[in-house]
Amino acid sequence: MEQNVKNYLAYKRGEVQMPEHLRIRKELTAPLFKNKFLESLTRTHIFIPVAMHLAINGFLFWYGITHFAIPVTTAVILLVSGFLFWTFAEYMIHRFVYHTESNSKVLYKIQYKAHGIHHQHPKDPTRLAMPPIPGLVLSGMFLLVYWLVMGTYAFSFFPGFMAGYVVYISIHYAQHIIKMPTYKPFRLLWQNHAIHHYQNPYVAHGVSTRLWDFMFGTLPDKENISHKR
Repeated sequence: MEQNVKNYLAYKRGEVQMPEHLRIRKELTAPLFKNKFLESLTRTHIFIPVAMHLAINGFLFWYGITHFAIPVTTAVILLVSGFLFWTFAEYMIHRFVYHTESNSKVLYKIQYKAHGIHHQHPKDPTRLAMPPIPGLVLSGMFLLVYWLVMGTYAFSFFPGFMAGYVVYISIHYAQHIIKMPTYKPFRLLWQNHAIHHYQNPYVAHGVSTRLWDFMFGTLPDKENISHKR
């Protein structure tokens, strides 16, 4: 971990092009665990988490309206609010958890297993979204927190939050698999994410939107915005 901090400081001083622990490897993929069963839990086809979260949260949204009598207008407002809150959470986690340099071995393990391996092997299609089991565990924890904070309204807010997550993993998958689109708003998202991976991992933390990078001053330099893979 100390070496990673040194690599980051070397990058910041302009001595290297990319910190070693975020440098892209030539191999398409790499294992996280020696145990085959545990390793299988770290991979998924994008369709599985997308379908799973849409089905579960579609049911939760319907259940909140029909069982807890949440007014439809209120439910829709909470749904949109949850969606917007996801975009903020996406930015904050990406920037301050996955790309925070410290000497903490625990934090480094979290960073590497959840995100660092993706930076090293960005075109591995099986690691472009969180697999079902850890996805269910983490989303269940978020639902519990929202339930404790807002009670039954969580059944409207949480589906919006997870809808934001589904949009995020879908766009992220497309950014690594599909050619850069010509439609400008999408093209800028593709370009920003390419810069994040190939030029500067400490900018362009937003994947599904550029809003929070704009708000917090982490958009890529204008001279790099035309970067293409």
